[in-house]
Amino acid sequence: MQKKNFLYLLFLPLAVHLFSLFFLHFGKNFHPKDFIHGFDKTYSKEVSGLDYSQLDEILHQPFHYLGQGKQMTALESADGKYVLKLFNPMRPLKHKWYMELKWWKQCSSLKWISREWFHKKERLEKLFKRHQLAYDHLREETGLLFVYLSPSEKISHYVRITDNRDKLHTLSLHNTPFVLQERATLVPQYLHELIESEKIDEANRAVERIEELFIKRLEFGITDRIQTMENNYGFVGEKPIQLDVGRIRIEPDLQESPNAEKARILGNFRSWLQEHYPLFTQ
Repeated sequence: MQKKNFLYLLFLPLAVHLFSLFFLHFGKNFHPKDFIHGFDKTYSKEVSGLDYSQLDEILHQPFHYLGQGKQMTALESADGKYVLKLFNPMRPLKHKWYMELKWWKQCSSLKWISREWFHKKERLEKLFKRHQLAYDHLREETGLLFVYLSPSEKISHYVRITDNRDKLHTLSLHNTPFVLQERATLVPQYLHELIESEKIDEANRAVERIEELFIKRLEFGITDRIQTMENNYGFVGEKPIQLDVGRIRIEPDLQESPNAEKARILGNFRSWLQEHYPLFTQ
C-alpha cells in the first residue's frame, strides 16, 4: 500500500502539470488579466530616457490582436502605425501540439516542468534585460518607442483591445509590463513588393541597409544567435528594424574583434537571400 501511495505521489504532479498545460494552452482565449504580471523586484528594470508624452495619443486608440510568439503577444493600433507587445505569462505551445507524441514527451519532461513553473521570473528577467539593452543602444534600429519594465505612477492608461475572436477587452497598463514599437512590414513582403513593382535598385538598397543594421549592432558589441527574416526583421518606410529583441546579447569583445561574427551573420543573411531572392546574390 505504501508503494502504491508513493507512486500516486510521484505521478500526481505530472498529471496536474499536463492537465494545467492542456487547460491553459489548448483553445485558450485572450484574457488581458493574464498579462498583468506586476513588477517583481527580481526582474524589474529601470529604463532611462522614456518619453511619456507620446503615450496619450498612441494608447487612446483601440488595438487589435496581431499575433503571438513564444515570448510576446502583439497588438496592432487602429491607425496601423504601432504595435503594443505584452509579455506572455507562459510560453505558448505550437498549434495542435497535442497531436504529436514528441510534444507530449517534451511537455512531460522535468526540464520543461521546471522551466515553465519554477523559472518564470528568470525568463522575464532575461526578456526585460534584453529590451532594456535594445532601448538603451538600438532604439532606432529596433523601432522601440517605449519599454515599461518597472512600475510608474505616470502610467494610468487603459487600452481597448479586440482579441483574435473579435471580442472587446479593456486592459489596465498600470501594472502590466509592455513594449511599444513602430509597426513594420516584414522583410519578405517588403522585398517582394519592390520586386513586383520592378524597383530593383530600391530593393538592392534595402538589402544593403539590412546589412548595415547588422554591422551597426556589432559596433555596440550586440549580436543575435539567428537572423530570421520571416518574423524578426522588417521595414518602417525605408528603415530596417529588428522586431524581436528577445534573444539579443551583448559581448563587449565584439567591439574590438567583430569580423568573425560579422562574417557569420552576413553569411546567414546572404544564404537566405540565395534561397529566396537569388537575384540579389548574382
